[in-house]
Amino acid sequence: MPIVQISRIQHRRGKRTDLPQLAAGEIGWVIDEQRLFIGNGTVSDGAPAVGNTEIVTSGSSAFTTALSHTYKGYLGDSTPVTTSTSRTLQQRLDEYVSVKDFGAKGDDSTADVTAIQNAIDEIYIDTDKDDTRSRRILFFPAGTYRINTALKIPPFAHLVGEGPDKTIIKNSGNNAVVVMQDDEGNVGSDIGNSSATTPTQVQISNMTLRTSVAYGGISLDRVTNAYFNNLKLQGSYASGGSDSATSKGVTVTNSTATHTTSNIVFNQCQFTKFARLVDLSFNCTNVKFHACDFKTAYYGALIGAEMDGSTTGLDDGPRDIQFTSSSWSDIGQQAILVSPATGTTDDAGPRHIVSHANFYAKTVGNNFEGVGSIREVPVIQFDNDECSSVQDFFERTDLRRSDGSSELNAAPEVQGIGVTTKLIKSQTLPDNTSSATTINEFPALSSKGIVIKYKITRGTLDRTGELVISCSTNAVGFDDTFTESGADVGVTLTAVLDDKDSTSGNETVAFKFTTTSTGTAATIDYQTTIIA
Repeated sequence: MPIVQISRIQHRRGKRTDLPQLAAGEIGWVIDEQRLFIGNGTVSDGAPAVGNTEIVTSGSSAFTTALSHTYKGYLGDSTPVTTSTSRTLQQRLDEYVSVKDFGAKGDDSTADVTAIQNAIDEIYIDTDKDDTRSRRILFFPAGTYRINTALKIPPFAHLVGEGPDKTIIKNSGNNAVVVMQDDEGNVGSDIGNSSATTPTQVQISNMTLRTSVAYGGISLDRVTNAYFNNLKLQGSYASGGSDSATSKGVTVTNSTATHTTSNIVFNQCQFTKFARLVDLSFNCTNVKFHACDFKTAYYGALIGAEMDGSTTGLDDGPRDIQFTSSSWSDIGQQAILVSPATGTTDDAGPRHIVSHANFYAKTVGNNFEGVGSIREVPVIQFDNDECSSVQDFFERTDLRRSDGSSELNAAPEVQGIGVTTKLIKSQTLPDNTSSATTINEFPALSSKGIVIKYKITRGTLDRTGELVISCSTNAVGFDDTFTESGADVGVTLTAVLDDKDSTSGNETVAFKFTTTSTGTAATIDYQTTIIA
């Protein structure tokens, strides 16, 4: 830069109202506003304009503006929003806290458990824990966060990642990935001691919880009103392996009369590679799994397996457990197994266990040996009452074909003390079928009551009726009650036992029909309810 002139150095100071046009390079200090200015010089000297340029200091209006935020609408619309309020950048940033603010790296090598736990405790326990304004969302940016002990989740915690397989918490310790704690830091059987607030209003979403050892994903300890959304819970179980009592995707581990786990929702979550994807034995109520994916496990969901009818927390059993609109595959044993009642009270044991609108693949309940194996088990087994399967789809059912080519499926889809209600099916009944022909087949390994509600249409003729079947492995009885709109439709419905394998006893009940010769085929629409 060429030297234009050499002048004496001069600084000015005074109030903002007294600030003059400063000479080129001259400094002016505004004492009342703590602001600093420098003279621009003339345009002929190269200045863009005559005037003074402010040097940013902590007292500068420009600095204050830079650290403030005012909502201006979509994409920074220049039209002012008169109702908006200007706030500091600090206020804005503190509304949404990242675990990286506390030193977590997420680089798949650093031990992050201390940093993450410090963040959780700072936001939800240590600082103004009774002031709702301190309960911020804790954000986990994409990355892999290594831990070697369980993360303890207190009341009002809200943990959010960037999505499964993007935000991953990877546990290598002999413990669950996530456990609960009260607002005093108590865990396990100590939760709720000394009037501490038990875990409540907990939310975890958009991340993967992974364990590299045969331990659990989430332990629900005396928690209420918890919501888990878009989670992937992944263990270390390999398809075809044996059962392990410690490998549990979700479990309830503690319960008392005053502190019972309740009001829990898993929405759009993935459960994979645990020996037991869900294991609920301790008393709990209103636990819902909706639109979830269950795969690669020895058991799908065990309900009440460890109940003893007397130990505190293991006396009443799980109640109101619902699985809806979910898919199940690659599960060696039962997808849902409800244990029998234990204890002396009439209502002891798991109750109101519902499977509704689920898809069960043919790889469920066959001991990893393929469809047709002799070691098949029921897909769902209800060993206590007040349980039901409603409008579930079993791929195993579709493998039973009326043309005689069906694969061996001795084990029923649903067995035990429960009701199975299937969706309506429609089938054409050809004209002039004098030999009894199969419409559908049902497993008959245990005594069952089958109610088939149907409508038959044949040209202008209609029949509405109900075929009631009572069957076991050695006998079958049926009764067809119906009403016709006019003349006889010429269709006869029956039920017979059939032996489709080489073992002794009949394992199948066949729903059959014959038709008279009228020149017109018939159509049957029917819905099946099975009392197992």
